[in-house]
Amino acid sequence: MLKKLTALTLTAFITASPLWAAEQIVTFSVPGMYCASCPFIVEAAMGDVEGAISVDADSETRTAKVVYDDALATPEDFASASAMAGYEAEVIANGS
Repeated sequence: MLKKLTALTLTAFITASPLWAAEQIVTFSVPGMYCASCPFIVEAAMGDVEGAISVDADSETRTAKVVYDDALATPEDFASASAMAGYEAEVIANGS
């Protein structure tokens, strides 16, 4: 009986955990974006992070706006992905 109760509790917890996840929006300053192809590189790098929902990079404002699932990723994950692609990124606005 205890094994069944433990299994049911674990199953309920795993099933319910996505309910705690929230869609978040974070905006990064990406000062190294100067050319027309730079945003595509930043979008591809940040978009490959698990949990990324959308990425919109703009070379004119040198920013990248990321919508993501906070159960799967953090702003630091996106900044790191951008840096690995050659574009340092720093959070300038964070919120849902």
